[in-house]
Amino acid sequence: MAIELKSPQLDEVLDFWHKSPHSTVFTHPEVLQKVSKRVDWWMAFKGKQPQCLWPICLPDGKQVGLPDLTYYVGPLWAGDVFPMPAHRWLSRMSEVYESFIAHFIEEYDEIQTCLPKGLQDVRAFDWWNYHQPDKPRFEINPRYTACITELNKKSERAIISDFRQLRRRELRNLEGLGPPPRTVEWDVEDLIRLYSEVMERKDTDFQEENRNKITALVDLVNLGYGEVVAYKDPKTSTTIAACLLLFAKREANMVLNLVDIDWRGTGLPAWMITEAILTAQAKGMTCFDFNGANSPNRGDDKHSYGAFPVLYFTILYPGALRIEKNAA
Repeated sequence: MAIELKSPQLDEVLDFWHKSPHSTVFTHPEVLQKVSKRVDWWMAFKGKQPQCLWPICLPDGKQVGLPDLTYYVGPLWAGDVFPMPAHRWLSRMSEVYESFIAHFIEEYDEIQTCLPKGLQDVRAFDWWNYHQPDKPRFEINPRYTACITELNKKSERAIISDFRQLRRRELRNLEGLGPPPRTVEWDVEDLIRLYSEVMERKDTDFQEENRNKITALVDLVNLGYGEVVAYKDPKTSTTIAACLLLFAKREANMVLNLVDIDWRGTGLPAWMITEAILTAQAKGMTCFDFNGANSPNRGDDKHSYGAFPVLYFTILYPGALRIEKNAA
């Protein structure tokens, strides 16, 4: 039986998402609808059996891309299909992905996707146009995130004991001085201000872009998809730090980690991240994903909390080298 692609109804998408081992908060249809102006859902069938679901995002409503501050927005395999016996996987994966690829190239001219953790077989993408040197290939980029797992089996003391000695010392020092109070009286403008400080950009266009995407994230928190752990200056009551978490499938994703520049050397960053991890644990999450560990400084910082590296892939078509060649 050939693979057939269909555009599923929302109830089919939700049912598939709940049953897939690869779904995350970022591929929940209500979440994607908030962070991307347009999302096209495609489902692959073999006979009557759904095989794989793939959202294509057009964040601005026109151009294919990945929404800002999201991860793992790509194909999800059906829970009753994946994993499958090794002797069937390569042929099934190839025919499903090849059907998607051919359709997406015809429909959109390009593909931008991010495989979820646990989907590490990228051969179908690597082999596309393998024997046709005059045609474009895929650009496949290995990426890493940092995760603390088995939160349900760890005490607070055990979690902190896995921290680097520097982080543990920062916690003790701030506890001795008295940490700033946690607050629920934060708003979108506070997060926009802190985010702009972190990015060190304050121009008007960037501010408006921030406003849109951070407002969408806060809307998701208010809808029950996450929580904000925030702190205020005890003297001015200004919001000085905020960590925005999104939750789904017993996994917490740290989407924003923002600290006022004047408080970055005080131990508050370590204190807030610890509270974020414990908040996720209290919510029943078993995994805390720092969402990306792909630069020397930030990667090292995230691993200093005892988080292990986890591989995932971003995939682009046509590849960057091919685009540069065509543009020359």
